[in-house]
Amino acid sequence: MATGLEGAAALDRQLAALADPKATGKVLRSGVGSAMRTVVKKKAEALIPEGDEPHRTYKGRLVAPGFAKRSLRVKTYVSKDGQKAGAVLGVKKEAFYAVQFIELGTAYVPADPWLVPAFESTQREALARLIFAMQRRYRKIAAQS
Repeated sequence: MATGLEGAAALDRQLAALADPKATGKVLRSGVGSAMRTVVKKKAEALIPEGDEPHRTYKGRLVAPGFAKRSLRVKTYVSKDGQKAGAVLGVKKEAFYAVQFIELGTAYVPADPWLVPAFESTQREALARLIFAMQRRYRKIAAQS
């Protein structure tokens, strides 16, 4: 999918030239993390529904409206061989209802998707950001070598 994006082929050659798998992993992690945080997470924050009143979490804690939005987190990871990286966007455990009950719905509450549309509507922009961030990180690592 990234083959149509400007700079993807050149970046692939540059990554292949890096001998250190840790450096390759840093470049990959930087790219996926940047794309997820600056593009997809921002869109998800804009789409997530907010209630009007405080409510209690399953732990019994009273939280203000917008708790799920404030609970959005991005976690990045790199494979042990440094050749694959990924990022996961979700909410803190205490705000699981935002995904389970709001995104997917229940028998009594209709689904109000916000997470999947955030991913789908930002694919091109996220891929462009991924390549930009990876190129920037690659240049920084190359300059240190």
